[in-house]
Amino acid sequence: MLPYAVTQQTEENDIAKLTAIVEEAIGLIASETGLSSEETLEILENFSVEDIRRGSAKTAKPFETKKFSKALNIGIKNIALATGLNTSGISAIFTEKKHALLPDIVLRLRQQSKYIRWNMSHY
Repeated sequence: MLPYAVTQQTEENDIAKLTAIVEEAIGLIASETGLSSEETLEILENFSVEDIRRGSAKTAKPFETKKFSKALNIGIKNIALATGLNTSGISAIFTEKKHALLPDIVLRLRQQSKYIRWNMSHY
């Protein structure tokens, strides 16, 4: 394979793995709270992680804040391990764009991860 083709394949593999991690995080939160994945994603788009943890995230459909927060902590940890981003960085990506589709969120997580890791490697 040509170097570009190898790089492209690696990028596609990384995005596929990150997609699975994000889907798993959303699915975990949904299953723990009885919400759908769509409702879970909507909450993550509309409220910061800190708002959710404080219990100040009020939605039309009430949800169990403690259960949501506990599952969210696991999901954030897994996304952080995969991307190198911190909680506020991950939260910002979810809240940055309302009604974003999962591929867009994953792509923004991946881009920010590459940016952070590139900057860290140049210190």
